[in-house]
Amino acid sequence: MSATVNSKPLQRSRCYKFTTLRYYGEFFWRLFPHAFLILSLIVYALLGAVIFWKIEGGRKTSEDDQSEYRSFVSRLMAQANDSVPLDTMFQKVDKMLRKELKAIWLQHPDNWSYYGSLFFCCTVFTTVGYGEIYPVTVPGKLICILYAMVGIPLMLLVITDVGDILARLFSRGYQHLHKLVKHVRRRVLRRKRAAAEGTYTFSHEIVLREPLDIKQVIRTQASVKRKSVQLFNNAQIFERIIAHEKLGRSGPLQRSRSCPELNRGPPSHWPVLVLEGIGEDMERLNVPLMLILLVVSAYILFAGLLLKRWEDFSVFDSLYFCFITLTTIGFGDIVPSHPKYFMVTFIFIISGMAIMSMAFKLGQSTIVSCYRRCMLCISRGRVKYEVVQDD
Repeated sequence: MSATVNSKPLQRSRCYKFTTLRYYGEFFWRLFPHAFLILSLIVYALLGAVIFWKIEGGRKTSEDDQSEYRSFVSRLMAQANDSVPLDTMFQKVDKMLRKELKAIWLQHPDNWSYYGSLFFCCTVFTTVGYGEIYPVTVPGKLICILYAMVGIPLMLLVITDVGDILARLFSRGYQHLHKLVKHVRRRVLRRKRAAAEGTYTFSHEIVLREPLDIKQVIRTQASVKRKSVQLFNNAQIFERIIAHEKLGRSGPLQRSRSCPELNRGPPSHWPVLVLEGIGEDMERLNVPLMLILLVVSAYILFAGLLLKRWEDFSVFDSLYFCFITLTTIGFGDIVPSHPKYFMVTFIFIISGMAIMSMAFKLGQSTIVSCYRRCMLCISRGRVKYEVVQDD
């Protein structure tokens, strides 16, 4: 008897452990495809850094380039040593720098360290392209073309996948917040209305109304009776459908006829990432544009303050650099001098680019709707827009 009693908690603990392991297993396999995409991009960046580090960092500067550079520096120093007025000397030096200085002289192999090469790879497949560092050798240029042809689509796939996750989170969070606000507003209005009409609600089933009207009681009973008659009619219709299915059949009713879902087998508990469906959640994003702009502003502000801690930037330059980077403009006027710290924010950049893409899509839809309204207003309804549906 005691053994039977003691076996129940043991069975419960085993069942709890099995349920917990199954839950974490499902969560892991649901998260694994998305993490694998990001991990593939990181591994691709690391391998590309090794390749460019060996090719561009291991190259030796040619003697022609060295002699040409030394000749340029010597002529520049000669202009500075001439006994001429300072303004004239400055104009001559500036003219020489603008006409004769070659950017290839500044691409020294020492710039192509491992972290410098990793920084270059990130600027390639993110299409930022600051222009601070670029390949000079012919093999490096060819590999850069091939590297970008694979890296850019992979980066876009990662950004779209991360954007789907963020869009789903934004949509659900906004819907829950909207429902909560509506629920609170409804309760406040209900309380105000109850206080005005003299109705006191203690629960969902008990309602006291003052004064009690016999007409309302009769009307309530009539509605209940009407619902019971409707349910009875629905039961009769259901029995007729079952009788029609059984008509002309000698054997038992097949499950596929009454409920086709029963023959499909148990659902799979291991989610698989369907690559064709990536981007659908961002297309169906139903969040106000102002909310996305607020999130983008907060994101850029946080990134700018974080970047200012290890770079010699002002607050405005940090915010400007974050915006130029996340929008993949990349002028190259402001470039980080510590690529090691910049690599730490790589995942941060991916998330920021996904948020910016969502903001651009919402902004594009807003601009299109405003444009259509303007055209309808100007043409007074003469311009019509047709919705093209795919066959």
